[in-house]
Amino acid sequence: MSHHPGALAFLSRELAKIIRPVPPMPFRDWLGSNIVLVDGPKKGEFWSPEDAPYLLEIADCLSIENPCNYVTVRKAQQTGVSILGLSWSLYLADEAPDNILYAVPGIDALQDMNSGKLQPLIDNWQRKTGKRIIDPPTNKTGTGSTTYEKKFAGGSLFLGNTNSKMDMSGKTSRYGVKDEVSKWELLKTGEDPETLFFGRFTAFRRTKSFKIFELSTPEIDTGDELGEEPGHCRVDRSFIRSDQRFWNIRCPECSFEQAQFFQNFKINEAHPHKSTYVCEACGHEITETERVLAVRKGRFVATKSGPDRHPGFHVDAFASLMMSYGDIADDQIKSRSLGEAGEKDFFNLVLALPYAMKGNAPDYQRLMERREDYPRGVIPAEGLIVSAGADVQHNGIFLEVVAFAEDRQTWTVEAEFFPGATDDPGRGAWVLLDAFVSQPLTDAYGQKRKIEALAVDSGDGGRANQVYEWCRRGPDRYAIKGLGGRGVPAIGQASKKSVTRKGKRKRFGSVMVWPVGTWSLKSELYGNMHKPGLAAGEPCDPPGYCHFAMWLGEEYFKQMTAEYFDQRLVRGRMIEEWKPLRRDNHFLDCRIYAMAMAEHLGMSRLRPEQWAALRARLIPSSAPDLFENVVKAIPTSEKSEVGPFNTVKASGRPPRRDKFKRRKAQ
Repeated sequence: MSHHPGALAFLSRELAKIIRPVPPMPFRDWLGSNIVLVDGPKKGEFWSPEDAPYLLEIADCLSIENPCNYVTVRKAQQTGVSILGLSWSLYLADEAPDNILYAVPGIDALQDMNSGKLQPLIDNWQRKTGKRIIDPPTNKTGTGSTTYEKKFAGGSLFLGNTNSKMDMSGKTSRYGVKDEVSKWELLKTGEDPETLFFGRFTAFRRTKSFKIFELSTPEIDTGDELGEEPGHCRVDRSFIRSDQRFWNIRCPECSFEQAQFFQNFKINEAHPHKSTYVCEACGHEITETERVLAVRKGRFVATKSGPDRHPGFHVDAFASLMMSYGDIADDQIKSRSLGEAGEKDFFNLVLALPYAMKGNAPDYQRLMERREDYPRGVIPAEGLIVSAGADVQHNGIFLEVVAFAEDRQTWTVEAEFFPGATDDPGRGAWVLLDAFVSQPLTDAYGQKRKIEALAVDSGDGGRANQVYEWCRRGPDRYAIKGLGGRGVPAIGQASKKSVTRKGKRKRFGSVMVWPVGTWSLKSELYGNMHKPGLAAGEPCDPPGYCHFAMWLGEEYFKQMTAEYFDQRLVRGRMIEEWKPLRRDNHFLDCRIYAMAMAEHLGMSRLRPEQWAALRARLIPSSAPDLFENVVKAIPTSEKSEVGPFNTVKASGRPPRRDKFKRRKAQ
């Protein structure tokens, strides 16, 4: 029997095509033909690397054929990295189906991610391409996908809540995504969700056939260079262990290749959109137009090497084409008026860097050395908001009056202790406090100003009822209660405390108690007290700078620095709290309460035009220089005796008539 050689060759080629496995498509190629954007200006279009060229090398590392087991991205907001994590999950389901765990911190964030991003991404993908990879939602037979499990042939995509031990210690997985890993917190049992997460990949550890993608905006920098200290930012710790790749661009003038860092960014304060980046080599100021072209031609450059280092990428706003130099400058300028919280957000969300909190108290002697010579009881020209805080003790009341500028600079206008019993709101120290706050203050232009809001601490326990009653009797008085803990707002929603004889809440005439988040306010205050100003040789006083007068004594500064921030690991759980450094911290409490009142009056809420209107209302058309030690003389007919707190009580104004008492008498 004879065989035709051409037929045998044809048959061999065709059999080889069938037998030989088809290599999986690289992730970078798969993205452009499968992922349909679900939000943004190009919603409904296929993904394109034109607007995010830096994602291609990350995608290469995430491809199935790449041997690395870990990929880390320390990212800023608005960089497109988050959509890459979701897209990678669908790529694996399509090209290399196996179990995938996608972990998110918190059930609310998990539900939002599924409904707002993942499910629309799946729907658009399958509708545009005609593929049917992910099973439809559960039907009457009980099969199909659910909110937290997307099924497909060969495996499932599990959505896990990092706050749930069951989610982190269930089914075995080969691929994993650690989304916003820096926000993962220890479980109530003290267990680390990262340890539980990694436990689900044990079956693939010996063969090194697993792959984990971790991405997050960074959080807290503990100062540990290796990132090993408890409480250090998780994604930064992983990035430190990686080869640390930064996106490099070439200077259009000298072709020098460099990564962009904030210290070389030149902000145009008057016109932020004209801000530029200064080349390290030739000093050429790179414009936004030049940056866009350079970023599209840029590349990642690894800065560390070693056998145990995995691919790690830093993607900040300078590399993102969703942000501009003008946007970065705007964010930085706005962050200055928000204190340390704003500075932290700028570091984390724009620069993609962990932030080292400056919350520990400075040395009180250093604060005393930078005191300034300005008059007592006089509101400075920049002081647009005036508030006060009072700390009630059994033997008297501490009070501080503080003036706030638009850029959050502060001045101590008055600091007093009113001695006397505080068990009766109509006697003792309460009478002295009442006399003080009822008199107007004088500003730098000789005008009369009042304390706009006075916070009185009711958290002592032994004087809560007295605080309620005293605050109820006068205007602009706020009974407050301090609350600890990270994330508690500076001023919260008030609640009624007064009750009727029947034990019900009073609808009218009830005192309101306002919760005050002391944690963030103390952190902001101590961060501001660390800032150097003119007294330290700086060209100007920075936003948030704290001004203290010569007439403030040593005891005041000891009380202002009487606490410190403590972090410690207890049974596997990080405990953060403010601890006393000295017994007396009354003026510190007063300052915190005054800051809360400033927030209540609009410190962080007022827009530039509102600040301008407030300034126009308070500053006369022809004003003397700030603190020129000239205060307009009060006419003799209006003068009265000077009280014990250096305030002038004006006479001549008719006493306020109590209309309600008069009606009752009739």
